[in-house]
Formats: sequence, C-alpha cells, structure tokens
Amino acid sequence: MGYIYIMTNPALRDMVKIGYATDVELRRQQLSTTALPYEYEIYATYETPGNLEDKKLHKMIDNLNPDLRVSKNREFFIMSPEDAFELLEAIAVISGSQDKLRKVKLTDGSKSYQVTRKPAIDFYKCGLKDGDELVCTENPQVVAIIKGGHKVLYNNELTSLTAIMKKIKGYSNISGPSYFTYKGELLTDIAKKTQWKE
Repeated sequence: MGYIYIMTNPALRDMVKIGYATDVELRRQQLSTTALPYEYEIYATYETPGNLEDKKLHKMIDNLNPDLRVSKNREFFIMSPEDAFELLEAIAVISGSQDKLRKVKLTDGSKSYQVTRKPAIDFYKCGLKDGDELVCTENPQVVAIIKGGHKVLYNNELTSLTAIMKKIKGYSNISGPSYFTYKGELLTDIAKKTQWKE
C-alpha cells in the first residue's frame, strides 16, 4: 500500500510534482533537501493498493496532453494543483474510492506547509508608474509599458503580463509578473520590498 501524491513548491512556478511513496511526509522531506530555496508542500494524497500506481496516472496525463510533462521520465507537470486534484478526484469517483483521496489542509501551523498567498502585484504599490517599461526575462524583445495598476500596453493592446505570457508559453496556468523585470530587477523581487513587505 502507498500513496499517489501531488506536491507543489513555490520555486517551481506553474507546475506540480505527481509521484508515489509509501511515506509521503518522508518523501517530502527527502525532496526538500534538494537545491531549491523552498520546501515542497503536500497538496493531496490518494491511497492506492499497489506500487507505482502513479505511472498509470502519468501515462493518462501524457495521453491527454503530452505537452504537460516538463521532461520525459520526470514527475513534473505544467498544471495547477487544483487541476491535478481534479484528475485524482475523477479517478476516485469512477472507482468508488473517494475515501482514499485527501486534500491536505495547509493551515496546521507547520512552517513547512505554510505558504502565504501574495496579492496580485499592483504596479503603483510597487513604486512604478505609467510609462515604465517591463522587459520579459525569456525574450528581451517583449517589452510591456505600464498603463494602470494592473494593466500594460503591449503590441498596441491593453492587456496583462499574465495574458502576454499565456500566449508566449502556450499554457494557461502561469504567473505573468514572475517573468518580467523593471530596470533589471524581477517584479516579484520589487513587490517583496514594497507591496508585499510585512
């Protein structure tokens, strides 16, 4: 007996790790010793009777959309934890094993599970102003001009950084501000020093 797990990590934007372990908490601790600055968080577990049941789920995801897997033979998928949970939930409902599925509550006070959701970046609250240029980290040719607290002008269209990155990356679950800089500094780093400062 073991568990298919869904884990997230704040350092791994827009993706989840879906794997299998007999002891999920031990596995989380093992993974958290890797070179990432944050610890992994368990989002959900699904108890299974056999070993390596996650491979069947991986194959199903690959069949649905092979572009969701970050790298062949790796357990990282470009999807939100909510979407990954819905897949497990569908399997649990079909097989009549909903009692084996558990979404982990991230409010138990444990530091390793505690991740504070930050509010959406407001350019004005970050000390930026209309007309400031934001440059994409993945393609410096992509430059957006601030036009409001949350909007930018790009290709003569009023839009958002997230909408721009959705078009560039080709998938929907993405945080646009994480890919843009102002004068060489990531917007998220600017927000940490300004809008998100505690």
